[in-house]
Amino acid sequence: MDYLLDTNIISELTQPEPDAGVIRFVGSLSIAHLSAITLHELEYGAKLLPEGRRRQNIQGVIVQLVKQYAEYIIPLGRAEAQQAALFRVQRKQQGYLLPLADSLIAGTAQVQQLKVVTRNTKDFAGLGVEVFNPFING
Repeated sequence: MDYLLDTNIISELTQPEPDAGVIRFVGSLSIAHLSAITLHELEYGAKLLPEGRRRQNIQGVIVQLVKQYAEYIIPLGRAEAQQAALFRVQRKQQGYLLPLADSLIAGTAQVQQLKVVTRNTKDFAGLGVEVFNPFING
């Protein structure tokens, strides 16, 4: 099975001292996919930062990601959007608000048959999407 890296995994890799399990796991992958939603979240987060070194570093990471994963960046299509909507309805009926970005990432993973790599396993629980947490299992 191939993997879809959630935004928090990429963010962790930009930290001064990233988690060893995350480094080990991501380094072991020959192929990993990114959702266009993850790129959006990273760009949004970078633009919220004040001008300075941290913002420049994150923008540099985004440029590197786009180069490195160019053929593995999955755009949001109709099937992914429809699946995400089903997930949000399902969770709302269970009394839980599933954030839009997480629902779109989960919808992408389901349609593309990918395992989501994330620290945020709570939002993906019960959706039928496979999840892996390298912070615990890495």
